[in-house]
Amino acid sequence: MKKNVRDFTKGNPVKELLLFSWPIALTLILQNLYNLADVMIIGRFVGDTAMGAVGSAGAVSGVLLMVVSGMTTGVSVVLSQHLGAKDYERVKKCLTSSIYIIVFVAVILTITGIAASGWILEMMHVEGEVLTMAKDYLTIIFAGTIATAFYNAGNSVSRAMGDSVTPMIVLIVTAVINITLNILFVAQFHMGTRGVAYATVIATIISAMVCWVILWHKFTIIHPDRKNLSPDGKAVRQIIKIGVPATLQSSTMTIGALVLQTFVNSFTTAALPVMAAYAAATKIEQMVSYPPGGVSDGMQVFAGQNVGAKKFDRVGKGLSACMKIMLLYSIFAVLVLVFGGGALMGLFTSTETTVNVGQQYLTATAAGIFFCGVDYTLRYTLTGVGDVAASASLSFFELFLRIGAAYVLAYYTPLGYVGIFWATPIAWTVTTVLGVIRYKSGKWKLKSLTGGQEVHRDIEGE
Repeated sequence: MKKNVRDFTKGNPVKELLLFSWPIALTLILQNLYNLADVMIIGRFVGDTAMGAVGSAGAVSGVLLMVVSGMTTGVSVVLSQHLGAKDYERVKKCLTSSIYIIVFVAVILTITGIAASGWILEMMHVEGEVLTMAKDYLTIIFAGTIATAFYNAGNSVSRAMGDSVTPMIVLIVTAVINITLNILFVAQFHMGTRGVAYATVIATIISAMVCWVILWHKFTIIHPDRKNLSPDGKAVRQIIKIGVPATLQSSTMTIGALVLQTFVNSFTTAALPVMAAYAAATKIEQMVSYPPGGVSDGMQVFAGQNVGAKKFDRVGKGLSACMKIMLLYSIFAVLVLVFGGGALMGLFTSTETTVNVGQQYLTATAAGIFFCGVDYTLRYTLTGVGDVAASASLSFFELFLRIGAAYVLAYYTPLGYVGIFWATPIAWTVTTVLGVIRYKSGKWKLKSLTGGQEVHRDIEGE
């Protein structure tokens, strides 16, 4: 494989995955802290109204991130499979084609976002001054969509090449720039929600440029020839084939969170602050559960390269390595959530009832934390090998099961709001079993984008 490109088709799977995954895990944690900083600064220097506006706007701009993330996942999977097949000509064609797709999607999202953001906010019952602030924020954010798209694409291409360190460094640069500009625009220039939006867009533009400059200098393999400057029909179809289901898959997390939040709100009273406890506990859950996400992301690239090279046995070895990593991490996570949950909740509130409710949520999460890691790793593996329809189906099944279980346990059993907390680990466990069944069937071997018909006989003989 070309110089500087990490070759996952050889070497020790555990070592390769750990070396590749730890920067991704750190990047996910930094991303969470980065998002918290925006809300904290606007709340500290402007007030609760502005903070509510940014929070409401974030739910709308999240749609942007889902679409962009889905399409860049398509780019990553296609590139990693052709890299594994050592088909560097296809790599160039896919990268050039992806740029056309990214620009097209960004333009559509920009126009749609600016035109429809006000209507969407009103549908969410956002009114008055909050509505004005949120619309100002979203207009600026959607105007910077192309920067967001190229930033995410650059990160996806880096990881497809086996480089997980560059996205981490770029995110650190982004966070520093964004926080500095936030303080400057909000605290010094008193620009309110517009200041937060401008800071985000400017930081994203700079980071996108830095990311692509590094990519261009580090990986000469992606430099297009004259014959690769126009979009390639096959590459476009492959990226869309992976990207569209990946977009739908990522949307299930947002939908599930919104529905469960609605259930939680219905149990909240002055004497029972379930909403506040849920908000704090989910932030703790995200911080604790994010590190295994680095392994899941890493496995997607690992699986993509190896299925492209037709080394199906190494996909299994990589998955086995992930299970061991997940098990070891889960032991640590359970201890933190069960025995340290109360102390962590105390960082958010001093109200005893809120701490106790939050501890109940964290205990339920701890019960399913291993299955959470395995569930997502299986889905990312299936996406990496090209079996994205199965991965998306598992995501939608988990969504319906989580919502259904939460509704039944909360409203038709004595558990009440605690039933909402236990619905998610139940869904993780069941979906894990289904994911294992799909993987064991071997049908994913036929989904390779570099050709898979030759494995029909192998599957029939298994």
